Amino acid sequence: MGQIMIYGLVVLAVFAAVMSVCFLVQRHRCRRLLQSLEDSRRREEMAGKRERIYSAMLPCRLLQLFKQGELEKLQIGEQKSVKAAVLSYNIPGFARIVRQQSAEEIFRFVNKSLNLVVPCILYQEGEIDEYVDAGLSAFFLSEPERALCCAVSVCDALNQTGIRELYSIGLTYGDIMVGMVGHERRFETLTISETTGLAEFLQELAVRFRARILVTGSLKEQIPDFDKSYNSRYLGSIYLKTARLNEEIYDVYDGDEPADKNGKRKTRLLFGKGVELFQNKNFEDARLHFIEVLKANRMDGAAKEYLYLCNRYIAGKDTGEDPPTYLDVY
Repeated sequence: MGQIMIYGLVVLAVFAAVMSVCFLVQRHRCRRLLQSLEDSRRREEMAGKRERIYSAMLPCRLLQLFKQGELEKLQIGEQKSVKAAVLSYNIPGFARIVRQQSAEEIFRFVNKSLNLVVPCILYQEGEIDEYVDAGLSAFFLSEPERALCCAVSVCDALNQTGIRELYSIGLTYGDIMVGMVGHERRFETLTISETTGLAEFLQELAVRFRARILVTGSLKEQIPDFDKSYNSRYLGSIYLKTARLNEEIYDVYDGDEPADKNGKRKTRLLFGKGVELFQNKNFEDARLHFIEVLKANRMDGAAKEYLYLCNRYIAGKDTGEDPPTYLDVY
């Protein structure tokens, strides 16, 4: 009887030992499984972060023009011509800011501006082409009017900050050539277009005219009910040397600050008549109109430019030269 009891105890001990080993093995397997699941989750999280970074760094909508966005099929030399609205935004006084501030302050300033501008572009389904100094250029491939809606939104956002006195925007519409350039180990998209250059030119020209948004006639034609939907005035034209034609330009003052907006609204008809007289080469009467505009709104940069040209052409009328009626040459 005693032997049976001893045998039973031994069996129980062995069974307990086996169960203990099985438990330890199972616990180890569970730990390995949990670790594997955690590692898998981390890998997916990192892959998601990389994908978001790649998406942020790559011009996705431009890449979709090639092979429907299949990156592995992209080849150097591929190119495609598209029509798009182009937006150029920048801070003209950036060179002065660079000289006056430290590198850390410059980065903070640039990012403060872009953190307001970029969301407006993305909301309107624009694609950022490149960053230039404190600004950028962007394309709007679907609906051209989105570019102008974006520009007005940018002004509304920036006018609430200390950046309000420094920025300007140029908008136009036309052909853009998008291509892949570089080497198989490092390549990127390159856009070549007179349209982009013209948008940048307008952005710089806007500073002289104390305008926030300058729009070409080519873009205006793409926007239904432009005159009813936006507050604007016809500024005249600029001469495009490459195309050998005049391009109309418009000052959309929906994004201006209240004082500038009210001044342009009150003198809109008077200013427009002055432009008409100027283009008909009636410089004496045009001059009088622009003087009246400046009496009502002394900060009107475009009226000052026209007054300068009127005085110049009146003073040189005896030279026999035929003065141009455009504002500038691109």
